[in-house]
Amino acid sequence: MRAGLFFGTFNPVHRGHEALCLSFLGSGFVDELWILPTPDPPHKESRQLAGFEDRWKMLREVFPEDGQPRLCDIEKDLPSPQYTIRTIGHLRDRFPLVRFSLCIGGDTLESLSTWYRYRQLAQHVRLLVAERPGLPVRIPDHARTFEVVFCPHEPVEISSSDIRAAIAGGEKPGADVLHPGVMDYIEKKGLYVNADF
Repeated sequence: MRAGLFFGTFNPVHRGHEALCLSFLGSGFVDELWILPTPDPPHKESRQLAGFEDRWKMLREVFPEDGQPRLCDIEKDLPSPQYTIRTIGHLRDRFPLVRFSLCIGGDTLESLSTWYRYRQLAQHVRLLVAERPGLPVRIPDHARTFEVVFCPHEPVEISSSDIRAAIAGGEKPGADVLHPGVMDYIEKKGLYVNADF
């Protein structure tokens, strides 16, 4: 079985993440896609990080238990910081018959060399990279030890930081930005109302 691993803070999960999931699942390179929200990201994107349980519940609003992608909370039980290489090691120990692909965007491929022990990842995973159609395929020098495959992807230009800023400013992102269940959860819990980014 081939499983794709899609890591992130998902703070909050938005339509851009959903579009990536569809591209990874439709690539033909994975049979399943596992979403792994990171409890305590080594590279914090914001001081306004919602709690793991809140981010997990927002993901569950978008991705129900009985379908694809599936949610995986393994990092919740791993020591901090949750480096990708360590998490993948645990997954390989638990699922020795699964072939894993690390699912990333083209921007992440460019910055992969900043990751903790990134070279070791090449021994354990293939890279499945979502790339804009029509753009030249480029594998940076630091990624040449990896098996890299590309899948077509039409990006939805949304960022979690812009969503948080909009909510802090009193705006309510529409259904084209956030799944309605996610927006309802944010309002119910009062998330992201503090503009301390």
